[in-house]
Amino acid sequence: MGYAVSADGEKKMPPNERKDDRNFMVKITDIGHATVLIELAGMNVLTDPWFTDPILGVVTHPRQIGMKLEDLPKLDLILISHGHFDHCDIKGLARLDKSTVTVVPENPTAVRLRRLGFTSVLEMAPWQSKKIGRLLVSAFPADHPAKECTYVLSDGTCSVFFGGDTRYIKELHEIGERFDISVALLPVNGLSLPFMGKVVMDPIEAAEAAVQLKARVVIPIHHNISLTVPGLKKLFDRGAPGTPEQFAVEMRRRNSHIKVVALNPGESWKID
Repeated sequence: MGYAVSADGEKKMPPNERKDDRNFMVKITDIGHATVLIELAGMNVLTDPWFTDPILGVVTHPRQIGMKLEDLPKLDLILISHGHFDHCDIKGLARLDKSTVTVVPENPTAVRLRRLGFTSVLEMAPWQSKKIGRLLVSAFPADHPAKECTYVLSDGTCSVFFGGDTRYIKELHEIGERFDISVALLPVNGLSLPFMGKVVMDPIEAAEAAVQLKARVVIPIHHNISLTVPGLKKLFDRGAPGTPEQFAVEMRRRNSHIKVVALNPGESWKID
């Protein structure tokens, strides 16, 4: 069981206690890495799908994912931050309903999805918003080697920020001014790559991001990834050291009132 900081009306549930109900404001289920099921305004939203192991022959989830692809509920929206294989799993996407509305940045990812047969692909640029069903979907900047967007989902009462695997960006403050962020999903592993340096925010930067967003609750993401080759795994682990525990420590150092909820794959958390 992961640790959590909870308040009245906020519940964290292991997989065997999840119930198929809608008596909540928002429900977040961690599937693994940056793949999250967000239930908001009666809609099921899947972020950055990655279900295939291994990808590229060596990249894998370090432990079993929290939900098999065939166990997903009917999806109303797929939200993709960028086209990297661990955020846009083409083999997994090929098994999903191709009529599902899919939001992507303005980049070649849209072409790939249309070639797969997806019929409702919406390309969004930073600072654009679109009403999709009962949700306002807003795209914002990101900083990553691939062209990427971060997003806010809002039903007018509850707003969820999804950070994909961005580096820290100065625009987070403005996003926090535009929306009352109920929950922020923030990457924390601080991945650094040869010749590229840091490409994902680390726990210290994620803590600053949480403060700038003025989020009420933060759920760390993008920390469950590994390599199957032992030698490469050691190098990768050294290059991606950030953990949810380190993020929680950074939040405590700031004496922040922002709550940290760390979920293991398959666990859910909700606000009633």
